[in-house]
This record gives sequence, C-alpha cells and structure tokens, in this order.
Amino acid sequence: MKNALPILLLLLAACRPTPAPAPPVVPPAPIAALPQPVTPTIALPLDDSQVDLLVAVDEPMAYVGRFGHATGGHSHSMGTAQNGYLLGGLAVTESPALRILPQTRSRGFYWGTGELVHLLERSAQAVADEYPKSLLRLGNLSKEGGGDIAPSHSHNSGRDADVLFFAFDRNGSEAIPANFVHFDDNGLSDSPDPGRWEFDTARNWALVRRWLSDPDVVVQWIFVSVPLRNRLLDYALRQREPESLRDRAKHVLVQPRDSSPHADHFHVRIACPADDRPNCIDGFGQTAHAREAQVDALLQMYAHGSPEEQRYARELLTLPVDGSEAELPPIEGEEGKGE
Repeated sequence: MKNALPILLLLLAACRPTPAPAPPVVPPAPIAALPQPVTPTIALPLDDSQVDLLVAVDEPMAYVGRFGHATGGHSHSMGTAQNGYLLGGLAVTESPALRILPQTRSRGFYWGTGELVHLLERSAQAVADEYPKSLLRLGNLSKEGGGDIAPSHSHNSGRDADVLFFAFDRNGSEAIPANFVHFDDNGLSDSPDPGRWEFDTARNWALVRRWLSDPDVVVQWIFVSVPLRNRLLDYALRQREPESLRDRAKHVLVQPRDSSPHADHFHVRIACPADDRPNCIDGFGQTAHAREAQVDALLQMYAHGSPEEQRYARELLTLPVDGSEAELPPIEGEEGKGE
C-alpha cells in the first residue's frame, strides 16, 4: 500500500485530457475610412450652351454673401427646371391654410426643394393671418425625385409650383372653387361656372407680396396672364405699395409665350438656392443673369428700406458700409418657359 499512491497519481495524470491548442491570434481588421461627403453633380447630357452657362454660373459672386444659405435642409435642385431632377426633396405639409388638390396628391406631385415648400407654407399662413379663413390650394409641384411629369414640362427640379388663385363667390356664399377656374380679362370666371367666381385681387396680391418680400427665398418668376397681371399691379399702385416692390413685381409677373396664358393659376418658380449652385441652373441664354435675382431683391431693400432693413441687406450682401454701388446685371429670363 505504501507504493499505491504514486501509482494512482500516475494513472490520473495519464487520464487527464490534453488541453486544446490556443487559437491563433487574428490581427484586428483595419478601421474603414469614414465616407467623405459627396458633392452632387449634374448627370445630364449637356450641349455647348449649357456647358458655357454652367461655367458662367460657377463664377465667384462677390456680393451674394450668405443669402439663401441653409434654408432648404438637405434638398438639392439639380440642372434646370426643364431638364433636371431633385435630391432629398421635401413633401408639402398641409394645414388649415394650405391644401393639396386631390389629383395632385394621388399622383405624388407635391415635392419640392425645402426652400420652395417652406415658402408656400409660410405664405399660405401669412395670407390666412391677414385674411381669415383663406385657403391656399396647390396643383403640381414635382415628384419625389424630380424629372418629367405630365402635363408640365418645367417642374423637373423642385423649384416650380402651380398655385390656384384665390377667388370669391359672387353669389355671396363662403364657398370656394373645387378646382382650377379660368378667368377672363375682367377677372370673372368663364369656365367652369361662368360668372360665378371673381378673381380676388386683394388676396392674390397679398400672396404675391409675401412671395416677393420673403427674406430666405427669391422668387424668380410668377407666370400669370397679362390681364390678371395688370389687375395685380394696378391694385398695388392704388394701395400705395412701395415703388421698389411694384418694380420687382413688374419684372417677375409675366405671361409665358409658349404655353397657356396662365389665366387659371399662378406658376411660381424660385431662383436656384445659393447652396445648390453651380449644379442648379436658373435657365439658358439671358437667364444666366437671373442668378442675380437674389442680389437684386436685397439691393432694393438696401436702397429703399428702413435703417434696420438696410443693415440686414448689407450684412447678407456683404456690401461695403460706405454705400458703394455694385455694378450688377438686371433680372432677365425666358418668360416663355412656363409649364
């Protein structure tokens, strides 16, 4: 028995399982580099005139300053209104002051840049505040990714919207038209319901005034028939609106040459947001100068506004404090590029 313990220990040691070999050491995977921000670029076929225009738009603009920056969120208007698309667009949010027509909603044509959508929402509420129970109704904007929509030819890049006119019932009720109404030269409906509806000049001018004086977005064009345009300008004159605002309206309110006269709705187009240039293109030919529409709007405020407005405009334009005048081209464009 004296020698039994060593023998037992040897037997136990022989029965002990062999430890598994240690797993090989795997070096850690290299940390992937963070993706770099990608600047959107135009992926469109460009002819020579467009390439020249793209270069022109890309020139430094010393007086633009911060105007229009950071108002659209992550949306980007790419290319032109007639040949472009929309990145990161925003859908219109309805409210008691703003509605989308049922056919527009069913087609999904209620998307735009953040600048355009917020402008429509702000202006609708502003008119409702000034004229209680006002309801602004929208036709086509753009589809979610932009591109062609029927029957419009210029709602490609999220900067265009069809806006129904304000109208009142000549029978005295508080009803409003259910859809588009065509108005004759006297501002009376000729289809549908001839003579029932009247173009509400006061509220339509209030809407135009809000569009043209918005501090964040510059309206490039408002397509509307000549007789209705003249009613608006005449009303503004009789209301003693500032001359600078009336002059701006004369430039912006135009009847298109190669489409319907727009006697049943406004077609509003905003200028390219500053952060979307040079990929966003305001137009062709003379409309290269329309990129200065943002500057023009603030120059009007700088020249004719109150001291507070002048300081605001000077800061945004980075104008010299001594009041030196800037040599800038006028607002020009292809009025005929409506829908």
